[in-house]
Amino acid sequence: MANKLLISAENIEQTYGDLTILDFERFYLYEGEKVGIVGVNGSGKTTILKMLAGKIKPTSGTVHINCTPFYFQQFGSDGEYYDADYAEAGKMGVSEQMWQDKVSGGEDTRIRLAQLFSSRRAVALLDEPTSNLDSTGVELLKKRLCEIDTLVIVSHDRSLLNAICDRIVEVSFGKLYSYNGNYDDYMAQKELRVKSDLAEYEKYQAEKKRLQSVYRQKKAKAKTLDKKPKNLSSSEAKALALCGNRKPEDKARNMEKSAENVLKRIEHMEVKEKPKEEPVARPDFRLTNPPKNPIVIRGEHVTFGYDDKLIFDDANFMIKNGSKVALVGDNGAGKTTLLELIEKRAGIYVVPGAKIGYARQNMSQIDMEKTVLENVRNVSIQPESIARIILARLLLTEKDIAKKARDLSGGERMKLSFAMLFVSDVNFLILDEPTNYLDIPSIEALERLLIEYEGTLVFVSHDRVFVDNIATEKLLVKDGKIQPGDDF
Repeated sequence: MANKLLISAENIEQTYGDLTILDFERFYLYEGEKVGIVGVNGSGKTTILKMLAGKIKPTSGTVHINCTPFYFQQFGSDGEYYDADYAEAGKMGVSEQMWQDKVSGGEDTRIRLAQLFSSRRAVALLDEPTSNLDSTGVELLKKRLCEIDTLVIVSHDRSLLNAICDRIVEVSFGKLYSYNGNYDDYMAQKELRVKSDLAEYEKYQAEKKRLQSVYRQKKAKAKTLDKKPKNLSSSEAKALALCGNRKPEDKARNMEKSAENVLKRIEHMEVKEKPKEEPVARPDFRLTNPPKNPIVIRGEHVTFGYDDKLIFDDANFMIKNGSKVALVGDNGAGKTTLLELIEKRAGIYVVPGAKIGYARQNMSQIDMEKTVLENVRNVSIQPESIARIILARLLLTEKDIAKKARDLSGGERMKLSFAMLFVSDVNFLILDEPTNYLDIPSIEALERLLIEYEGTLVFVSHDRVFVDNIATEKLLVKDGKIQPGDDF
């Protein structure tokens, strides 16, 4: 027996003014499905969730909701948690916080998730449920979402999409593309599709080139047929034509017609677009004059705290030159504090040749009144051609780099701050939650650049896949100590 159709959306178009955000034929959600929605920021993922939840109506098309969904919105609630079951709040580790006037971002997310698990509704629609959760919270969420029978989730956390989804829907230029399996399956299938598209494009180009050559040949032959033979008078040419079956002008006309038919074939060919390829050039790291020391950071007997709270208690650690070190541990353990101590060289030895670049969450290094390209030029020691390629590799278009920084989205500003670091004279990167504000394609673009990066990197991230793809080592910050380890 086929599973019940719970939500359907057909012939959907969503416009805002002159801008069309969505324009797709159908989306069906059946009982028992767990669907992940992916796509670049601004592609319409949240808009789709709101439609499926009945929060908004499309500009045109129909949405039928044959259930009562629970909609988990990305940016908090009104702060009233009365409908969260106390036992569910306990499972999420926030039973006491339910009664507090003020809670942290992570606590708010956990309480609202407790509301979801208390509701027992047929379908969960979740928009970025890992926001503000630490790695422990994300792991707990994975286990709890496995208990839900049917859901649709928008998330930039690939490990979560891998753990729970059996179908991925990509939103691209308003259209929906469905792939069976989890996020890794989607990526593998998409890679095959891109290869197929490239083969189709090359086949199209070859056939178009062949037909264009045939067209030129026929046009040239038509011209020669239209001319009278050399050394013949007009009367002799006419007499020769009368002896033949066809007049030269008829042959020329037929050849012209044949050429025009070839041209029509070219015009009616199905156009195949070339798949976009990422530029591959990278900065010349030698220009940063990197240190040669085998150890670039050393912390010995580090003790530090705020007021009465001790963060580090006689902690020791070291960071090797060229390593990519992820600081892992629960929220509040002191990871960001350690990054700040390293940057300030406060009680921590940093070799003199290390030039530190810190990607700050407030992005204070960006001049908001200058364009993207002007900001990059201000700090770059690389040729402008390389700077432009780095911007392109971070998915900032020619149109984007001409914008004033104040007109950029949060994600675009983050990408600008990374570009400024990659082309500057720094040879030691510090990144604090670098994937915040970024969509999955941008996260993967940043990953590729960081994997290629030749300097030393220390970073904090709650994105498990990001950490696993980049880190060569991990330092666990826990109970005032810093030691090799992994809390994931």
